[in-house]
Amino acid sequence: MTLLARALTALSFSLSLAFSPAAATGEGGIIAPTLKLEGGMWFDGQKFVGADWYVVNGRFTESEPERIDATVNLEGRFVLPPLADAHNHDAQNIWSASRSIDKNLGSGVFYSGQMCASPSSVAGFRDLLNRPATLDVTFTGACISSSDGHPLGLVMRDQPDADPDDLRAGWTVVDTLEDIERVWGSISEQGPDLVKLILVNSENFAENRRNPALFGFNGLDPSLIAPLVERAHRDGARVVVHTDSAADFEVAVMAGADIIGHLPGYRFAGDMQPDDYRISDATIAEAAKHGTVVMTTAGVARYFLQAKPEHADALKSVQIDNLRRLHDAGVRLAIGSDQFAGTAVDEMLYLHALGVVPTTELIRLAVTDTPRLLFPDRKIGRFEEGMEASLVAYDANPIDDPAALRSPSLIINQGNLLAIGTAK
Repeated sequence: MTLLARALTALSFSLSLAFSPAAATGEGGIIAPTLKLEGGMWFDGQKFVGADWYVVNGRFTESEPERIDATVNLEGRFVLPPLADAHNHDAQNIWSASRSIDKNLGSGVFYSGQMCASPSSVAGFRDLLNRPATLDVTFTGACISSSDGHPLGLVMRDQPDADPDDLRAGWTVVDTLEDIERVWGSISEQGPDLVKLILVNSENFAENRRNPALFGFNGLDPSLIAPLVERAHRDGARVVVHTDSAADFEVAVMAGADIIGHLPGYRFAGDMQPDDYRISDATIAEAAKHGTVVMTTAGVARYFLQAKPEHADALKSVQIDNLRRLHDAGVRLAIGSDQFAGTAVDEMLYLHALGVVPTTELIRLAVTDTPRLLFPDRKIGRFEEGMEASLVAYDANPIDDPAALRSPSLIINQGNLLAIGTAK
């Protein structure tokens, strides 16, 4: 039974739920009653404080309504706004989207950024998403790489007999300035909010393109990043750049990218050294000055370290150094996991283990800053009058015990109660 099918059918924990016959039924048959949320400790961005709230028409209010359909006793629980994962690829394919809904909602993750989707690739299943009681997703409106660039190599591994030209249909290919003008008309027609550009070890761009072993694992010509950013900004789209090395990070920041897709240091490519992934202080200062957002994705290092565990100390040292200097400079961070089988919770626990960002701040990044990065026009990420009535409740205080984030006991999504977890 899926999470959505279990909604309100197994509320077997110690919650006081008293439904009136007038409870309303919303989209998809999910009950969306007028609620009184009684007790509980609610996250205010710094700490947990006691409060009572009401939910009317899927919004929080402090004003008691004339009718209450259900009273939810949250006494003894710690309540967060839902989490967001700014960087994943788990809901941009029709075969994975439905299972990703349950995986994310069950982890308290309601908001997701899908970082290499095209309008055509998601057209067949978009109706599964972005509606009450399911996962809310921001898709990239275009994912742009070179003809021999990532993610072609990964797709070719899965489909070794396929024609590369057919595989490239999942993203936009740009090799020259002329290509930008050739492809931009169709991109512009979609009115994208986000455009993704792919850089991979751009300091070795020319050399890597001559290496047959790297076919499909390269990125854009770094000289094209600034023109692409300028073109996207002209259309009102934000730009996120996939970065690998420190040089990629610098190219993206100096070109005016809005978002950096990866914190450098999640792997060491080929014969590159740890210093190749250390972001310069000057580049960090520019990122802070321009308000550039950095998606963390630090936890994907575990995949690299499975093959090369001997690099663990050096790799984590680079991650800690980069993260500390970004944090100290005030560079904006966003929680992104880039883990197809994982969620933002995995990324948060990895970052917590690095010991750079305080736990309270990590939580605030996940529940306030990252959701608002993905959905800047929505009233989400805080418990305030008129905000969307979504929450995740835990039996333990996640500030004291971040592992509690793995075990939410109740979620409410835009006023819809979804039953998960076990009895308290």
